[in-house]
This record gives sequence, C-alpha cells and structure tokens, in this order.
Amino acid sequence: MKKSIIYTLVLFLGILSVSAQSKEGKIDHKKLRKEFYESLSQDQKSALEDKKRLRKEYKEIMKTSFSKEQLAIVEDKTLSKQEKRKALRKTFNDKQKEIFEKHKTLMKKEREKFKASLSDIQIEQFEKLEKRKGKRGKHKKRKHKKE
Repeated sequence: MKKSIIYTLVLFLGILSVSAQSKEGKIDHKKLRKEFYESLSQDQKSALEDKKRLRKEYKEIMKTSFSKEQLAIVEDKTLSKQEKRKALRKTFNDKQKEIFEKHKTLMKKEREKFKASLSDIQIEQFEKLEKRKGKRGKHKKRKHKKE
C-alpha cells in the first residue's frame, strides 16, 4: 500500500514537471516572437505582411487549379496537414508543379531579402524562431520514418 502511494506520487510529480516544462517553452517562444516583432521597423513588418499575402495568394491560385480528386484530399478530415500536403504533391500536374516551384523560389528570395534587413540581434532571434519551427517538422518526419 505504501509503495503504491509513493509510486503514484512520483508519477504525478513527473507528469506535472513535464507539463510545466512544455508550457514554459511555449511561453518563452511567444515572448521571443513578440520581442522580435516589436523590434522590427515598419518596413520589416510590411515585408512580413507581404510574405503572408504572397502565401495566401499562392494557396488561392493552387486551390482554384485543383481537380475533384485533389479537392477531395483537401477536404479529407482523416488526414493531417502534412499527410494532405504529401498526398496532394503526388497528384500535381505539370502546371501545378511549375507554380509550386516558382512560389518556393519566390518565398526563398523574400526570406533572404527580409533576413538581410535584420540587425545581428534580430537575426539571432529570427534563427531561434526558425530553429524551433524546424525542430517540430524534423521530429514529425522522424516519427513517420519509423512507422
């Protein structure tokens, strides 16, 4: 009886500490993102807005070019975002592939142009934000490879 109480207590404390750490990470990330955004000049903020607008335009252009099969993939609730992207990419026709590549190149140029406008401190913050985003994606990729 005493061992089971101790075991339960240790288990509870372990779960509590893990959940507290993940919340701290989210709070730190939000704080960093807020600090980064506040440190940007008006031109830099408008560059970010332009990137966001370009992304939305790309999504709309692609969506209007989708076939019924591709729209069915988009509307499939059983697939995650990543699975939908992967399935859609396999069904792209030549024109869609061309649009995708052009957009990818354009976004890369925009990112490089934006990064060139940052100060050393801003670059450090930007890379921390990007690094975290990258880790999430890599973790998911590793998970899929094991399956």
